[in-house]
Amino acid sequence: MNSKLVVAALSLLVLFGCRSGPNLPATVPAEGTVTLDGQPVGEATVLLIADVGNYNASAITDKDGKFKLSTAFAEGDKLGAVPGSYKITISKTVVEQATTKGGESGANVKYGVPVKYSTIGTSGFTLTLSDKGDKEIKLDMKSK
Repeated sequence: MNSKLVVAALSLLVLFGCRSGPNLPATVPAEGTVTLDGQPVGEATVLLIADVGNYNASAITDKDGKFKLSTAFAEGDKLGAVPGSYKITISKTVVEQATTKGGESGANVKYGVPVKYSTIGTSGFTLTLSDKGDKEIKLDMKSK
């Protein structure tokens, strides 16, 4: 797993997704499912990066691949996302226990989904979220 990529994605979320104050835009419901070759993907991070503005949204999928987006405006934020156009990335980190020479243990970190889905330039996923929201977002990745 490219740790720089993870740090960059989290930095974007912190820099642009965390806002507080009285002049924040309204959010609408935004939820869906992530699959890989038709199978649900649990523990994946879904990140929506706004085409205009800086109101991003994110979620982590449950064991059934389902997610509910949040803007992370403030601690305890309500669920949802700001209506608008987004590019979407999906990433998943898998940590495996490994034994190195000499009997020491360590960890191997690898991608849990194809790498191309973890950057906005190659994921191929976009979303235009209307003022009514969307409770059936389907993000189906292909392994090949």
